[in-house]
Amino acid sequence: MNLAKCISIFVFWLSVQLLTNAQEVPTVVILADDAYPPYSFVEDGQLKGIYVDMLRFAAKQLSPHYRIELRPTPWQRGLADLADGRGFALIPPYKHIDKRPYIWPYSVALLSETVVAMCHKDVDINGYIGRQLNSLALPINVGINAGYRILSEELINAVNKGTIKLQENKDTQSNVLKLLHRRIDCYVNDRYSTLWELKQVKLMHPNAKFEQIVLEESLIVMKQTAHIGYTDSEAHGYSYKQDFVERMNSAIERFQASDSFSQLLQSYALP
Repeated sequence: MNLAKCISIFVFWLSVQLLTNAQEVPTVVILADDAYPPYSFVEDGQLKGIYVDMLRFAAKQLSPHYRIELRPTPWQRGLADLADGRGFALIPPYKHIDKRPYIWPYSVALLSETVVAMCHKDVDINGYIGRQLNSLALPINVGINAGYRILSEELINAVNKGTIKLQENKDTQSNVLKLLHRRIDCYVNDRYSTLWELKQVKLMHPNAKFEQIVLEESLIVMKQTAHIGYTDSEAHGYSYKQDFVERMNSAIERFQASDSFSQLLQSYALP
């Protein structure tokens, strides 16, 4: 093989490599809470949920520019990854700008959620908080998911006064099971997440007679919007961050304006 032919082959190979590299798009990993049904959860080894489906739609829109991978993670680990810059983005945090300074920016709102206290019928949580505080009552046990910041000021005050004992448990299912077994008196979480998990647990344990247990929504704690939260850690090196955030916001808003969005909510029995 003569020198000229070798050079031609090398130039052709180099051109192919350059073209291939030019066509490659960056892979962006978005971490997703693995135990927050019906919004983001793992079932039978598969990541599912309303927010997951929303981002999969958005991923198709962004495919010419980014390859998006949705990766399930325990909530607290996801927050830790954002804090030190190992993680780029996480769903679905509420906006807690002061309490989580390592998250910025937040995406446009995915949905509005209503946080409630679900309690046993014989427990009036209002008697343990605020002006109706019953100083003679024994404290009640209230469960929340570990790492969640969903307590109102009046609930925080009650915890500080000792009229409420807070239990941080692993996830929604853990709290629902403790609630049904009366190991906690109330559970604070998003309304639909709690109702969804109650239904699933009762189906999984048909002989446990959970249907006989009467629970009531005793208190609306707060209303919040859920988002994609992006790392603001100084350690991150995501040069595409601003462009990605803008494109993702546009894709989410297009989906929310489509009929597919309403159909998605209906498929998860959300109004």
